[in-house]
Order: sequence, then C-alpha cells, then structure tokens
Amino acid sequence: MRRPDLVPDCASCAALCCVATSFERSEDFAFDKPAGVPCRYLTRGNRCAIHADLIGRGCRGCAVYDCYGAGQRATRAFATAPARLRNQAFLVLRGLHEQLWLLTEAAKLCPPSCGELRAELAAQVEVLDTLARGDVASLLEIDPSHYDQRTRALLCRVGEALGGRARWVRSSPEWERESPANDEMK
Repeated sequence: MRRPDLVPDCASCAALCCVATSFERSEDFAFDKPAGVPCRYLTRGNRCAIHADLIGRGCRGCAVYDCYGAGQRATRAFATAPARLRNQAFLVLRGLHEQLWLLTEAAKLCPPSCGELRAELAAQVEVLDTLARGDVASLLEIDPSHYDQRTRALLCRVGEALGGRARWVRSSPEWERESPANDEMK
C-alpha cells in the first residue's frame, strides 16, 4: 500500500501543477505553457475544465502527471504564502515526494537479509520527510541534486540486491560494466 501522504488528492489542492509547472507543445501537450502561468483550461475554482477529456484535447502529459501528494501538502502548508513562493515550494516538494515514493517502494522490495541497506533507506526517507516538513524558505534553499544522487545510489543498490544487472559506467568511448575486476585494473 502506498503511503497516504504520497498519493495525489486533487480535491485538496489549489491546482498547483496547473500553474507552477511548464510544458512545451509536443505529442503530450497541445500548447506551450510557461511556469507560473495558469493553464488555459484552469477554472476560477482551481479545477480543470477538460479533466474528463485530457487525452482527447491533447493533454496526455496532464493525464499521466503525478505530484506524489506534493500539491495538497503545499496547498495546505503554504496557503498564506505568496503564489510565486508557494509554486516554487511545490516544485521542490514534488521532487522530494517522488524520491520518498521511490524509496518507500524500494524498501518494501529490499530483501530482509540486507539489514544495513534497509537502515540506509529508512534514514534517507527520514531525511527527506524532515526536509518536506520545512517552511517555504527552507524548501527553497534545498539543493535537490544532493538528495537525488543519494536516492539514486540507494535505488541502484536495492536493484543489485534483488539480482538486477550491474551498473554500467561510461569510459571513453566505450561503456564498461562496473565490477570489482574493473576497479582493480584502474
């Protein structure tokens, strides 16, 4: 079961994804929309006027978008913040929530025999949860790349623990399999 706080609840959100995000005309979006500008289909009540026909109207990207619960969290936590700051905080929260979702799902799959890895997953979840509970100013100071790298490394380790393929690293001009043997040759 997915963590309830990582499930989108559009009814409890001020349509932040329809305002804060940007997109370019493509096969997933019928038109360009800059960040910070409300979508042309957003109603005054912060609802999508074409929600029932997103794909038919050329907004497939909207139909598959998942904020991982960041929308309702930002709407609730930053209701009195200026819209620009709330939108920026939403984008940071969305990234943190996606990482939280990935890590909690990976923890469910992580073999019980990997106690140290399971503890590292739990520690990273706690770090991200703490960051996500921050105020607008704290969220806007976060360097997401630092946390992205740690999360990706943990996810790779879970994949390896589950018998997934080894990581591949680029070494000019060929790709090599990263293994202890390659490390010894360097």
